[in-house]
Amino acid sequence: MEYDIDTLEKAFYELVESFDYVSTDEIPDIELYMDQVTTFMDRRLSPSARDPENDKILTKTMINNYAKSGLMIPPVRKKYGMDQMVLLLFIYYMKSFLSIGDIRTVLDPLKDLCGASDAGKGSQRGKAAKGSDKAAKEAKYSLREIYEEIYGNLGKSMQAVVSSAAAQFEEARHSFPEADSDDRDLLQCFDLLCRMSADIYIRKLFIERMIDRYFDENKKGRQE
Repeated sequence: MEYDIDTLEKAFYELVESFDYVSTDEIPDIELYMDQVTTFMDRRLSPSARDPENDKILTKTMINNYAKSGLMIPPVRKKYGMDQMVLLLFIYYMKSFLSIGDIRTVLDPLKDLCGASDAGKGSQRGKAAKGSDKAAKEAKYSLREIYEEIYGNLGKSMQAVVSSAAAQFEEARHSFPEADSDDRDLLQCFDLLCRMSADIYIRKLFIERMIDRYFDENKKGRQE
């Protein structure tokens, strides 16, 4: 493993260049059974996994638990449509740094906004789903539209990520100038790791506060 900052910076830019969100245009325009859902998610998301050969992307157990807990819309007649697929993508992108409870707090108002929150609830799932279909048609937004508005316009955000990282690489490159050459590579690599970790940490703290102070309060207000 090379600790050289130049090598690491090249690898970072290659990673950014290969970054590709899942477009809803790629999702089959038909309702899918569970095996088809997991196959699609594995095919599209496994390149972003730390260990693509062994890491589980979204298992049947995970998806069933998400549906049972109300985190996502349950399937209708064991089939998953566009709304469920979009919610699964949101969950996958967020679950590496947010708890399931926080993700639910964030997604609940989104489902309400799109008239998708009642799909599959209760014992009369078919009836509930039809009611949700009607609500979705009357809603101002769809989950698909919101997803595409966000992830289809990530270009400027990615440019900001690259600019921030470039400054961090440069700062790390000039750290520990008095260290021996062999030690310097390791120390500069650790310096870079700490700088990027601090960036992630402060953003995570802010996201948690945003959830507590806006999404959670907004949720309580809707329930009163």
